[in-house]
Amino acid sequence: MSRWMKKILILGGSPNQLRLVEAARKSGIYTVVSNRSEDCAARHACDMFYALDYMNRERMLEIARQEEVDGVISNSEAAMLVVAYVSEKLGLPGNSIRGIEQLVSKAEFRKLQKACGIYSPNNFECSSWEELVQRIGSLRFPVIIKPSESSGTRGTTRIDDEGDVTALRHAFTECMHYSVNNMVSAEEFVEMPTLRVIDGDVFVCGGEFLWSGFFTCFRSKHAPMLPMMESFPILIGDEDFLIVKNQLKRLFSRAGIKHGQYNVEMYFTSQKELFIIEINARQGGNNIPHLIELHSGMDFDRLLVTTAVGDNTYFNRLKNMEYPQRYITQYVVFGRKSGVLKEIEIGNVLTPYLIERTDLKQPGDHVEVGENAGDAISRLVFDFGNAQNQMLYLETIENLIHPIIVTAHGQEK
Repeated sequence: MSRWMKKILILGGSPNQLRLVEAARKSGIYTVVSNRSEDCAARHACDMFYALDYMNRERMLEIARQEEVDGVISNSEAAMLVVAYVSEKLGLPGNSIRGIEQLVSKAEFRKLQKACGIYSPNNFECSSWEELVQRIGSLRFPVIIKPSESSGTRGTTRIDDEGDVTALRHAFTECMHYSVNNMVSAEEFVEMPTLRVIDGDVFVCGGEFLWSGFFTCFRSKHAPMLPMMESFPILIGDEDFLIVKNQLKRLFSRAGIKHGQYNVEMYFTSQKELFIIEINARQGGNNIPHLIELHSGMDFDRLLVTTAVGDNTYFNRLKNMEYPQRYITQYVVFGRKSGVLKEIEIGNVLTPYLIERTDLKQPGDHVEVGENAGDAISRLVFDFGNAQNQMLYLETIENLIHPIIVTAHGQEK
């Protein structure tokens, strides 16, 4: 390779990281990938591969030095502290370890909100069942029990009754299964006035922001904490969106976050307080970068890899660009019963607008009741063409798409 060619170290080799490898190579960047197993999606797509655990930060620092990389990146939340460690040690584009710690830990993020004078619920963090039982009485019920470091709503449970010890014990066990740092977070539940959540990916580069990755996320009435549908453009007034932008800027500034793509989730309470549920230190999952590109034409994967090696050309072009808006909606199909999937029924009125279908389960596969992102059966992407069409179907789509699941008692929709 030419030494004038930029080099990037990408942590992880799953299909999610494969997108970053492909974006880097299209941008003329030499790609180095580390993944524990050689049997991974990015193995044969990259220029250099190391079969090493990317969570070993000293080994990743060694590789980065050896390969003389210009940047390091990942879109795995678990790897983001390692990314920060390597970039901080080598003076590469990126963020401090402390900055990322304040985002990945739910308890640290609540402290960050309080330090910025931004609304946050009462909460605490614990590492044992005994401590949870001892301190849970300090919170007003209902409460949310969730892993301190995790993603995709995995293990997140609402407990309504302080006396329901069985439910609390089950929630604690689930959280410990999913928690990366073996800590559990408990906080007072903040009532959602509607099933609509402000969601999206914000891109940060040198203190400047791109806001085109925001959308309205709809929750299911059957599982109110589970994201069911993402719809672009975002349904929000200019004044409310300004509040969103200002509060996010304050949080990023306080934490010293200067680079990267971050998935955010929030809503306005019935008292008109903006409640920022979390800022994930990574790209949004569930197909979000692809949906952003369908909606706006902006390639956030390309943005992430080019700015990570210090090339801000594409970012500078996009920050001043007027982008065309496509009315893109993704509906994620979940089961309401456990059983064997037979088929997915899609109403005939929707089929003219369906542009992509990704089945995560096949007929004959066992499916579970939709409780977290990993229970998804299929992702359906629609282009409704205009705002009027989109609004018409947003209100009724849940009644027009049905997974047919065979249970011990027969077929269930």
